[in-house]
Amino acid sequence: MTKGIIATNSDHAPLSAAERAVLAEAVARGESLRKQTDEAVADYGRWLFSQVFGDDSTAAIAHRNDNALWMAIADAADSVHLRLPLALIEAAVLCAAYDKRLNSDAWRALDFGRKSRLLRLEQDKLLRQGAQHALSANLSAKATEQYVREVLREQGEPVQARLSMGRVRRRLADFSQRLSARAFTRRFDQLVRDADEADKKALLAEIEAAQSALATLRARVKKR
Repeated sequence: MTKGIIATNSDHAPLSAAERAVLAEAVARGESLRKQTDEAVADYGRWLFSQVFGDDSTAAIAHRNDNALWMAIADAADSVHLRLPLALIEAAVLCAAYDKRLNSDAWRALDFGRKSRLLRLEQDKLLRQGAQHALSANLSAKATEQYVREVLREQGEPVQARLSMGRVRRRLADFSQRLSARAFTRRFDQLVRDADEADKKALLAEIEAAQSALATLRARVKKR
């Protein structure tokens, strides 16, 4: 496993035997932490699913925003009272709800990281198929995410996420806060300095696309 990791970073200086031993332990400890974290988040989601939605998968999946208690929890997310992002809490609840709704052994066997990435598929049939594929092919979380993108592309257009005004505002606020954070801007400046002209051109194109998308949203709000 460690050799594979080193091989994928051949542009780095080779590691000494002592450094390879540290790398091996870092990987093992990190994977142990990932498993503990996944199980803790999944357990939190199961608890919320039971206590907030009464184990009703339809209520949790399709009508969350009609639940006053859920909305109070959502409002508390990302605050000094609940230092967890709403997206994580929501994914935990949805994973628990689909544990019941899909009645799929493959889905239940997946870790939270891969389940949460499959959630974008939304449709029960696609979720079952995705879980079976991720499990049988032993996909990593990153590979699962790529699989989801390919499935959505095959569907002709991405499955639209369920939206609410609060969720849209929170996403925009999170986006602007992340991009304006001092640590981000320092690192960003360094990346730009080190980038070649092709990368800078591609980055500018993405920034301009984001500006265009935001301008379109602004115009839609003002129009209404």
